[in-house]
Amino acid sequence: MRSTMHCVTPVRARKHRLPDVAYRGIKTVAFTAAVHERKRLFVDDVVVNAMVEILTVETHVSGCLVPIYCFMPDHLHVCVTGQHDSADVKRAMDSFKHHSGTWLSARRPEFRWQDQYWDRIIRKTEDWKAHVAYTFCNPLRAGLTTDAWDYPFTGSIGYDLREIITDAYW
Repeated sequence: MRSTMHCVTPVRARKHRLPDVAYRGIKTVAFTAAVHERKRLFVDDVVVNAMVEILTVETHVSGCLVPIYCFMPDHLHVCVTGQHDSADVKRAMDSFKHHSGTWLSARRPEFRWQDQYWDRIIRKTEDWKAHVAYTFCNPLRAGLTTDAWDYPFTGSIGYDLREIITDAYW
């Protein structure tokens, strides 16, 4: 009997990215990036504020805005939206991870990002505002707060988050 076990590719070895061109233009992509070994990094205002500054710069350089970011203790949820045809959402995320990783190496060397991140392009037929609303409620579902508006590590860049959430629910 012949074994087919040698044909199974480990999950981490599988290529999961779409071609880079799929991330360019006017589109919204939801990303989730985890801290290596799921260490609790994003519980400190100084760290999160630095991450938001880096995210602001890198998304701006790539022609993008951020309808929502939510720094959970050991991972980040962020939606990035391209604002014009030459915007590059993946480049924004890759640059953010690179520059924030450099910041961590210099200031919090015991922490680093996991190598990969999860991403999902939100189709034009989907309501990206509903995805933003779902992300907004993550701290509530995780038991980190009793009111999502009180969670200190959720925000947006270039959008009015309150307006998005209100519009998504009404």
